[in-house]
Amino acid sequence: MRLILPCGCLQKDEDDEDQAHLHKPRDNKLYQQKLKPCCLLVITTQKVVTLFVLTGLIFLPIGITLLVQSTEIYQQDFEYTHCFTDPRIESIQCSKAAIGTTCFCKDIEITVPDTVKGEIMLLYGLNNYYQNHRLYRQSQSFLQLLGDVEGSCYVKEYCDPYNQDAEEVTYYPKGAIANSYFTDTFKIKDSAGNEIIPDFTDISWKSDRDSKFLLPANWKGWTPDSGEYVMPKDWNTWANHNNTGSKILPSDVRDEHLINWMNPAAFPSFTKLYGKIKLDPGKYTLEVEYRYHVAAFHGEKFVRLAETSWMGGRSYFLGSAYCIVGFFCLVAAAFFVVISRQTRAKRHERKKKIDEQLVHYKDQNNNAHSSTL
Repeated sequence: MRLILPCGCLQKDEDDEDQAHLHKPRDNKLYQQKLKPCCLLVITTQKVVTLFVLTGLIFLPIGITLLVQSTEIYQQDFEYTHCFTDPRIESIQCSKAAIGTTCFCKDIEITVPDTVKGEIMLLYGLNNYYQNHRLYRQSQSFLQLLGDVEGSCYVKEYCDPYNQDAEEVTYYPKGAIANSYFTDTFKIKDSAGNEIIPDFTDISWKSDRDSKFLLPANWKGWTPDSGEYVMPKDWNTWANHNNTGSKILPSDVRDEHLINWMNPAAFPSFTKLYGKIKLDPGKYTLEVEYRYHVAAFHGEKFVRLAETSWMGGRSYFLGSAYCIVGFFCLVAAAFFVVISRQTRAKRHERKKKIDEQLVHYKDQNNNAHSSTL
């Protein structure tokens, strides 16, 4: 007797088989996870200890090398916030001089040791000066610096009140950063009184000079006849003094001192490169033309002479970081070794019990299988 089923049932069974076949992984080594050159990382105490020991042995020598190299780099700071016009007698303190006047800090002695070879970086530094303040950083027009005199700020209010003058003529460049341009200048003289002129070329990033600070097409100077733009508000204080032998204001937006200043620092204590100078070992004097007042907000100013090497300038942070990481890696390796020694007996006892249980389980299975036969 034959059992006749409806055709729909056979069709349904065939569809289920096709659907199940679609969800089945392909039968190859990649999908079945049977590749031979695969690596199954098994973390053991020996591997962890070896990794930490190697890291410590690599990091410690690097850190010690960096620290030794940093100690051999010449660097000297000269703080002059409250300097006097003549330190040998009771004289005027420049921090209390009238704003808009030039005060001269003289006879700041510099001693260059015999270990110095090559160029020395001449930098000026400021403390407690927050160039990283959000509103200060955004108070500039990037379009203006790219050559568009009428370029606006990202938000117009960010550049106020350094956007336009009373006659609605655009400041060029506009914003608080350009308006607060650093106006102190420095002179270094040898023991005979001869001035040593620093090199002011290539003291900024090449990408800034070539791409980010461009002159407008109709550039004729800070005060053009057309009245299209004027120099920043506070620059007018020094406009009449700019041609008296000291270069106070930048010649244009491509001036490298202005480029360095227009790149805001990330921290409230920072230095900016003023120039590069070649000094032979000996004694020199530093003369500062003091114009930039910072005492009102408890700021500080200093001059830094610094030598560079293959690792850059003096920095104890990088060497200390390498030494600390290397030291803690060795301490961690020793800690893991001690913990492994203390728990070795317990781990062996646990493994022995597991092996005994497996043997007992196999014996029971063999006995049960033989009894059924």
